[in-house]
Amino acid sequence: MCDNENCYKLRKGGAFAINKDKKIAYVAQQAWIMNATVRQNIVFGKNFDQQWYDEVIEACALLSDFNQLTAGDQTEVGERGINLSGGQKQRISMARAVYSDSDIVLLDDPLSAVDAHVGQHIFTNCIKGLLKDKTVVFVTHQLQFLTDCDYILVMKDGCIVEEGEHRLLMSNINGEYANLIKSFHDDGESQDGGDTGKLTKMEDSRSDKVKMATYRSYIQAAGGFCIFMVVLLLILITLSAQSFANYWLSVWFKAGSGGVLVNVTYLVNQSEVVRQEISMDILDNPKLGFYQLVYTLNLLAILIFTVVKSHTFVQAASKASSNMHGKLFKKLVASPMKFFDVTPCGQILNRFSKDMDEMDSLLPFMAEQFLNNAGIFLVTAAVIASVFPFFLIVMVMATGAFILFYRLSQNGIQSLKRIENVTRSPLFSHIAATVQGLDTIRAYKKEDNFHNQFNKLQDCNNMAFFLFETSMRWTGGILDLIAIMVIVATAVFASFSSSDIVSPSLAAMALTSALSMTDLFQYTVRVTVETAAKFTSVQRIQNYINVSDTKAPPIIEERRPDRAWPKHGAIKFSNVDLRYREGLPLVLKNITLDIKSQEKIGIVGRTGSGKSSTALALFRIIELAGGSITIDNIDISTIGLEDLRSKLSIIPQDPVLFVGTVRYNLDPFDKYTDKELWTVLSKCHVKHTIQALNGQLDSFIVENGENFSVGERQLLCMARALLRHSKILVLDEATAAIDTETDSLIQETIKEAFADCTMLTIAHRLNTVASYDRILVLDNGEVIEFDTPQKLLANKHSVFSQMMAVQESQKKSAIEE
Repeated sequence: MCDNENCYKLRKGGAFAINKDKKIAYVAQQAWIMNATVRQNIVFGKNFDQQWYDEVIEACALLSDFNQLTAGDQTEVGERGINLSGGQKQRISMARAVYSDSDIVLLDDPLSAVDAHVGQHIFTNCIKGLLKDKTVVFVTHQLQFLTDCDYILVMKDGCIVEEGEHRLLMSNINGEYANLIKSFHDDGESQDGGDTGKLTKMEDSRSDKVKMATYRSYIQAAGGFCIFMVVLLLILITLSAQSFANYWLSVWFKAGSGGVLVNVTYLVNQSEVVRQEISMDILDNPKLGFYQLVYTLNLLAILIFTVVKSHTFVQAASKASSNMHGKLFKKLVASPMKFFDVTPCGQILNRFSKDMDEMDSLLPFMAEQFLNNAGIFLVTAAVIASVFPFFLIVMVMATGAFILFYRLSQNGIQSLKRIENVTRSPLFSHIAATVQGLDTIRAYKKEDNFHNQFNKLQDCNNMAFFLFETSMRWTGGILDLIAIMVIVATAVFASFSSSDIVSPSLAAMALTSALSMTDLFQYTVRVTVETAAKFTSVQRIQNYINVSDTKAPPIIEERRPDRAWPKHGAIKFSNVDLRYREGLPLVLKNITLDIKSQEKIGIVGRTGSGKSSTALALFRIIELAGGSITIDNIDISTIGLEDLRSKLSIIPQDPVLFVGTVRYNLDPFDKYTDKELWTVLSKCHVKHTIQALNGQLDSFIVENGENFSVGERQLLCMARALLRHSKILVLDEATAAIDTETDSLIQETIKEAFADCTMLTIAHRLNTVASYDRILVLDNGEVIEFDTPQKLLANKHSVFSQMMAVQESQKKSAIEE
């Protein structure tokens, strides 16, 4: 089935029939890889059959790749297969489809990411071999394979324009298919001349308690210890004012009428007798206005201090959350790529979602409850102690019991909270991976498998949450016993104390306060334990902030290059060694190259040979393990990353578009006019696609550019690079997902627009680089050949010549049959 670039959308309406009993396998254009081992990605939940498995990996040309991986097919590949090259990911996806032994196999251009040798091997041994008795729908831009297809559909603008066998379609010399094959053939002729295998890190769920450094970091983020002391002072003043209100009422009631004598009339023997007696009405007190004034001012002070305290606390808590979020985000952005290689996205999402939510909302609430209740407890204890000094003995005993119990329980409770946080990360990773591979999961009918895995991860997290909550309930029960001891002691003192020593009003006040401590004491200690548990989220965020391994600074003031750098674009690799992480084998080995200004270099080789790693080294995405790279005689390791990367442009193998408008994706800093944007879109042959959109340049692009085809995404990335017009350009399989006709036009645009640039092009379509100044052939991270294409093609034993011979034979078979 031959596919043109505009046929990625299905028309609405009509009917589509398929036997529901038939199993379907699907290989997406952009391979979906789970964060698991290579074998688990291939077997994909089916029973393991060693013999069939060996046949599949041989047909998909994966044996040599297994030998390169640290633990063979037991190597963990990381999030989105980050440990693999584009070709390796595609072949694993292909192996998954073949191993599934499905009746219908849908292949969406799977050979675009592999070189000619491997592509021919897969087509011969896999598609024509192991899948010979299956129904295969093969969408491709690799026209050389169409001669062996039983039936061909030619699509254009979402419609089938031709269909039939290869010979029949070629007989129509003016037909769409014949023109495509002729263009493909002519285009080729014109160009002549650690733990082994373990990748991701598990989160630390050790039982160590929250350290004092965590509390200090939170206080510093909130504004420092001065703000902290101000908040504490405001809380104590507010609580003291509230206690003073109760105290003043007891004084007021004790004063009664103030000893004022009032006339009381009695009826004795039917005659009125007037006597003077002390009034029992507090309203008769001559100092009534004074008592009312003090009480009113105290209430007003309570109101003012409560508002000021609440506002100050909320501002401090918000500032702490904002500052720690900013530090976390900056630290993650500044982290080297190896950090993201070994850290699943679920762990990062967990920090920015649940951990940040607990620090934003739950922690301030619990902390305020803790400070308020601790203050109330201290004030209440002081009131009781002022009435019964001997009560201090009971309070010391109760406090000792509280401290002992807190020390015994805090480690266990904090560990349970930490386990709850840790078990949430795999859940987030699973959800993210499921959303990314939804098409593949549905095609293989693996919804139940992923649903069951989700339930297992959810149950694991719920179990930890349940244990945390039950431990808090157990804590509350124990604390009730301690509170009852305090109440009993207070009641005993109140009952056996003389009224001459303690007035009934003060005794009642002390007993009431003691009764209130039943709930207060239990809740205060529980809030203390829970607040400390919530600080595990702060600790987890702080652990990320404190990661010592960061990438180089964006700007090094004393080593900034000239603004016009690089003027020439000359690149020199000197004994360059590169490895992705410590303990892993080198992916580039002693690479030495001298690339002249404005030279066009084609980089070819088998998948996994180190082609993309060369680009990563140039951009310092991964720092060198040895050697040096200079651009215009400046060692790139000595300058800031912003100064380096702002001068380079890349069109990656996997095109990247951001959520936003087309304009934002092309010109995020708003430096260019609309005319300039339309010009580059026209040069990249994607102008008509953007014009067809409702908002044109202001049309919205969804996440990952899913509302565009892969080929259109690559064209938009190319337009972005063309707009910057950097002196050095790297193209990493930039036209792999584009049809042959558009590819030819794009190659002409590249030649014209980047004529004065130094260009490094990584390619599997050898005809796209056959006219370049020199060809670099890599194998297993080493330079095999580096010379002009004419000299390499003249040597029939050269690797490049053999690769070209394979591709030319495929083209000839396509035009001759």
